[in-house]
Amino acid sequence: MLSLELAAQQHLADSVRLTLQQNLPDTTKAYNLIMLAMYTEPLDLAKAHEIYQEAVDFSLEKKLEYYAGLALFYESTPLELSGKYQKQKENLDRAASYFKQSSHPNAKREEARVFGGLSNYYRNASMLDSAVEASLNSIALLEDLKDYARVSTHCLNLAMIFQQLSLPEKQKEYVDKALDFAKKANHPGNLMLSYLQQASYFTEIRDFQKAKLYADSASVYYSGSFDFTRKQNFFLIKAGTFQNISEFDSAIHYFKQAYENGKEAGSRWNMTEPLMQIGYINFKQKNYAEAEKYVKMGLEIAETDSVLVFMKEGYGTLSDIYAANGNFKGAYTFLTRYNTIKDSLQSEDRKRYALDIEKKYESEKQRNQILQLEAQNANQLAENQKRKLTIWMLVILAVSLGAIILLIIRKNQHKQQLQVQRIKELETEKQLAATEAVLKGEEQERSRLAKDLHDGLGGLLSGIKFSFQTMKGNLILTPENARLFERSLDMLDTSIMEMRRVAHNLMPENLIKFGLDAALKDFCEDINQSGVIDLRYISIGIEGNEIDQTTAVSIYRIIQELVNNILKHAEAKTALVQLTKNSNLILLDVEDDGKGFEHSKMLLGKGIGWSNIKSRLEYLNAKFTLDSAPEKGSSIHIEIQL
Repeated sequence: MLSLELAAQQHLADSVRLTLQQNLPDTTKAYNLIMLAMYTEPLDLAKAHEIYQEAVDFSLEKKLEYYAGLALFYESTPLELSGKYQKQKENLDRAASYFKQSSHPNAKREEARVFGGLSNYYRNASMLDSAVEASLNSIALLEDLKDYARVSTHCLNLAMIFQQLSLPEKQKEYVDKALDFAKKANHPGNLMLSYLQQASYFTEIRDFQKAKLYADSASVYYSGSFDFTRKQNFFLIKAGTFQNISEFDSAIHYFKQAYENGKEAGSRWNMTEPLMQIGYINFKQKNYAEAEKYVKMGLEIAETDSVLVFMKEGYGTLSDIYAANGNFKGAYTFLTRYNTIKDSLQSEDRKRYALDIEKKYESEKQRNQILQLEAQNANQLAENQKRKLTIWMLVILAVSLGAIILLIIRKNQHKQQLQVQRIKELETEKQLAATEAVLKGEEQERSRLAKDLHDGLGGLLSGIKFSFQTMKGNLILTPENARLFERSLDMLDTSIMEMRRVAHNLMPENLIKFGLDAALKDFCEDINQSGVIDLRYISIGIEGNEIDQTTAVSIYRIIQELVNNILKHAEAKTALVQLTKNSNLILLDVEDDGKGFEHSKMLLGKGIGWSNIKSRLEYLNAKFTLDSAPEKGSSIHIEIQL
């Protein structure tokens, strides 16, 4: 079973490694290095860390701070699971710094995710005040971005921190906020998680009836189409809820679903925790044989990947199982292993704690020095303050009046700004709705025209050809007339082929029947066969993954228009189209080695082709970056959130 999962991971890693051997843009190379490191984690963790470092070094060399931060952030997860907490903290601090420096459109959102990671770090280190501060920073950034779905997620995390602090009122406050933001975002996944946290809260205060009601409410929003993380949260929290109220059969059912979800995603760490929990529940029910079986399955993964946290948990449970069975030798063996891992983790915790204490000591020392200087100055200031008291009172009065006036003005300005902002939002919504209607109408008209050409004119021309061929066998023609007749048949064949080409361009049949990947392969192959340009097409993670037809048609039209622009204007010899799908994110890169253009002229241009591209990008709510200069080719990078 594990060998098949490792083989799948190896295939993904090999695919990205082949891509990296090509001549890629700097941003694409940086991103693919990060993907390679992620796919290598379950295969060779030490090698994965080397690749992450390579991605960081390359990104910094090319001044790509955003991708350097991304590599450091992604590496923090395996560092945490391996018990390397200090290195995890260093990665998160550096990632936050690079995201602050970056002008990438997603930098602020990734910075918020880093604060979420820091919150988890502080939470695991029992530095809960710092965990609260990091979560609040993350929430503030996401609220500025109006990313209410992620605000909901971080409110849930903060609620769990207040749960650890034994502050049930604050816990309930942020669970309620999470639910409000999830409703505001109309986000089924976060609505599900918010109801699950409500269930967890009421389970904790032992109101099991309400806990069951909220757990059932969460189930209403569950969907098999959710991404891996949300499905895993649903299964684990649902299982934990049933475990807390001693409904062990239901708990085991959801832990098994969590295991299968982790297995399907190839996430070995997310396979381990459910196995351990199933083993523990069987132990509590005195099903010792089943308990031993599931704990050993979890340990097989944990030991292979050297995940110390799960190894400690597994050794401890096996020791308890053998002790309950009367196998005291086995119990002692696994208790010894448990204590060894525990001491190792505690040693790392002590190092981390010592470093944090040292920082706090230095901060406290500096604060005391400042207080001493302030005390020395206080005596001198006291005498001056007595003489200036009257003046200060007058100044304070004037400042207060000025502040009141300023606040009134600011309040009116703010009110006007909110009104203007609301008007702009409504206009944007109307423009997007109009764009959607135009694009759908355009595709429907293209489809109708293609069908009419193919079924109507195509059938008519084919009938004429058949009639001519029948006449040819029944007529006696002079050699000259025979040549003219054959020429007419050739021209008729050419007309039929041209009609089919036009119909195909209007609405590619492969796009409807076989999907986006097949349609793009055919499109690029047709252009290559023309000999005008060497056009390469690369797809990663697209094959076998369904994409909504409206989105697929828009992506196809964008690529079609970009390639046509290259053919018309770039005078290029080679070009590349790369399409990557990772979870719910699609990345599109189109490059050429042509004569390039001035970046500003392209953005301000009013040509029909570029206008069509921008309309479709706005409809897809896509982000894009354009890189070109005269005689240096051009590239465009597009990110589409599904």
